[in-house]
Amino acid sequence: MSPFYVLRHGQTDWNLNLRLQGSTDIPLNETGREQARTAAKALIGQGITKVITSPLSRALETAHIVSERLGLEPAIDARLIERNFGLFEGMTIDEVHRHRDEMREHMNPLADLDGKHYPHNAEPLGEVIDRVFTCVNAHRVDGEVCLYVFHGIPFRAVTRKFLNEMYSSPNASPVRFDSDGEIWRMVALDPDNAPIAQVYNAQTTMGRI
Repeated sequence: MSPFYVLRHGQTDWNLNLRLQGSTDIPLNETGREQARTAAKALIGQGITKVITSPLSRALETAHIVSERLGLEPAIDARLIERNFGLFEGMTIDEVHRHRDEMREHMNPLADLDGKHYPHNAEPLGEVIDRVFTCVNAHRVDGEVCLYVFHGIPFRAVTRKFLNEMYSSPNASPVRFDSDGEIWRMVALDPDNAPIAQVYNAQTTMGRI
């Protein structure tokens, strides 16, 4: 079975401020562009034949930077878009924790899979996992070696499905997924900027900032 590759987008100013972006279209900053160029170096020579990206500009620009080095043109697939966090979008991590307590009557405990509560208008995590998994499998056909460029929550979706454990990805951390029969493993192509296992209620690493 062919391997595939995953890359979270480079840094944005909202990443730097620990602010939830969700489906809000926030562009890369200059650090993020440099991170994308660094990731591209690690992805050269990996045999990638197809690049698929979220339509949000921070992922799309990351994909264009990498694709140019690979001699490919990225394809856009909206199923890779970041989770919509509803009323929490634009809030910092600290504000989210505070509002979870202040807004209990407006929260939906079914919107997540780990006991956290999210606003009623947030996209349920289970739905994110299903759409991302469907997208990844749809492109892995006819021997294509795919690179998917997207976001933090879709990254957790992929690791949940293929590794049965959620990982958080730093910005612009290139990884390869290999299979040994039915068993998948994740290999960080940049060991100094590798994903980490997601700890319940822990702050996500923002990688190189």
